[in-house]
Amino acid sequence: MSRLPHPAFLIVVAALTGCYYDNEEELYPGECLVGDATAPEYWTSTIQPVIQTRCAIPACHVPGGDGPGDFTEYANVKAAVDEGIFQQQVFIQRTMPSNGPLPACELQKLQAWVDAGAPE
Repeated sequence: MSRLPHPAFLIVVAALTGCYYDNEEELYPGECLVGDATAPEYWTSTIQPVIQTRCAIPACHVPGGDGPGDFTEYANVKAAVDEGIFQQQVFIQRTMPSNGPLPACELQKLQAWVDAGAPE
């Protein structure tokens, strides 16, 4: 006679094999897929999400925020890059973002974008 597994066992197996969030740096340590920073979509697909989640957050680089400059617009981020303020605070002093250090891969992508002239 065939016996079915206990329902609790099935629930545990389903929970352990269910969805989870992968961290690129944990999955591929030392490997960062920077991409082509001169590609037309690089700003919107790679850089803008970093800026939005790390810089243009409530109380920081938003209109009326505590941070100098509004990073919700490309032109303002580009101006900060052109003036060297962005590089100084992100790459050299590493004082930004104020909510914690950027992962190495994000830093590499930002550096590649800056090195390419910070294209939109």
